[in-house]
Amino acid sequence: MPAVNELDALTRLATLGTARSPEPGPLAGVEAQALRALEGVPAEKRLLLAAGVRAVARAAGSPLTRLETRETVAPSDTLELCPPRVSAVLTELLVANDGDVLREAFGRLALARRRLPPELLPRVLALKDPSLRAAAVPVLGERGVWLSRLNPEWRTSAASLASATGEAERVWTEGNLEERLAVLTQARGLEPARARSWLQGTWAQEKAEHRARFLACLDMGLSPEDEALLELGRKDRSGPVREVARYLLARLPGSAFTRRMADRARAVLVWEKPATLRIQLPAKWDAEAERDGLDKPPPGVGQSEHWLIRLVECVPLLSWEEWFEVTPEQLVAAAGRTDHGIALSEGWAHALRLGVSSSWGMALLAWWSRCESKVLEAERAQLLAVSVLEQLPPAERAARTLRILQRAESLPSLDRALALTPAPWPAKLGYSWLQALHELYDPSTRATALLGVFRQAALALPPECLATAAEPFDLPTPLSRWNQELRRFQQTVSLRRILHEELKP
Repeated sequence: MPAVNELDALTRLATLGTARSPEPGPLAGVEAQALRALEGVPAEKRLLLAAGVRAVARAAGSPLTRLETRETVAPSDTLELCPPRVSAVLTELLVANDGDVLREAFGRLALARRRLPPELLPRVLALKDPSLRAAAVPVLGERGVWLSRLNPEWRTSAASLASATGEAERVWTEGNLEERLAVLTQARGLEPARARSWLQGTWAQEKAEHRARFLACLDMGLSPEDEALLELGRKDRSGPVREVARYLLARLPGSAFTRRMADRARAVLVWEKPATLRIQLPAKWDAEAERDGLDKPPPGVGQSEHWLIRLVECVPLLSWEEWFEVTPEQLVAAAGRTDHGIALSEGWAHALRLGVSSSWGMALLAWWSRCESKVLEAERAQLLAVSVLEQLPPAERAARTLRILQRAESLPSLDRALALTPAPWPAKLGYSWLQALHELYDPSTRATALLGVFRQAALALPPECLATAAEPFDLPTPLSRWNQELRRFQQTVSLRRILHEELKP
């Protein structure tokens, strides 16, 4: 190590300390300019800042290790640049890494035929979320697309997908579980037969938990060609694998499984006019029926209840209307007069997965709302109501949630209904939620339900509600602990408001 007096002035000062040598001595170059500009600043701070200036200057002046020339330059942009206020919002969203609002911002830019500001292109191209990067593609502009080709890490997800497809066979053969699951899902979306062939080829060697997860991928693009593989799953020694196969076979119209279950259901449930439902369960099912799921019930569930749920959940709801020539309301009411009304209603609720029916959904919800707690315990009623609500179309979910918010309905609970109502909310629901928020005065179950969805509401409120939502207000003192969340909610709403005001289609 050289002696102290052989070091340059800044290093010597740092080594000795400003207490022993308050001045660095003669200096030249950028460090001297920095020290002169920092006169009056404490010595330690002057030293650190001057050293930083010198380090940056040296790095900037380092010779290039490689010199490349490019014959192409960025083409001219055809899309108009986004407004300055939008650019400021985008910068804030990128700094905060708010992917939800960024996704909406990219969508608004695309509708308005505007592009991102050039200074934000590297940050957008470097986003880690592939879906966000894909959402940004329409608003990169020609310069952004050109720039994305210069850095392998900035290539679009489409290019990555094409690359992955080339080695898909290797990943399926050699990858770990998650890699194989991802490539099987990808192949199922692009080439369903290829994915099915892969799984058939390795079925006997797969672990049971792997077979269940792989088989579930067939839900995408389900077709009659999948029935043979699903039949293997139905006869599998693993219970979870059998359950996946059974669910998919029930969703496959015309499968041998659905025909068998329909025949059994018609034998068990008999309609007698004008409005009587008779239930005739056998004492025991045959081996084939047990393989179809009419097996031993789980602990705590009665045998008849188990069999009825398993039967009716595999029969499309429209079939009952056609067989018995009745409405859903009539059939649900008749089931309620039997000893098995809850089991039948649960099976019908599960059957909504085979084909959504608003009339069935409303009939079930109405009947459960009328049931006494000794017939249908409260938590089971909530779970059943949630299973129905999440199957309904978004508009009908929102309409039900509005009625619950207005206290016209009780199932499911307000917090669960709000959580299941997707964005964007209708304006009427948005205004009603905001009004209910302003009417809160003390802690309660209702208050928790309304305040607990601040983040969801900030993203789900429609444009018509944003101005009202952005108006500042404070919650009453008993609810003041929520004020921080309220501020974050209003900040997000304000950013969304700017996007909608500045970016008109």
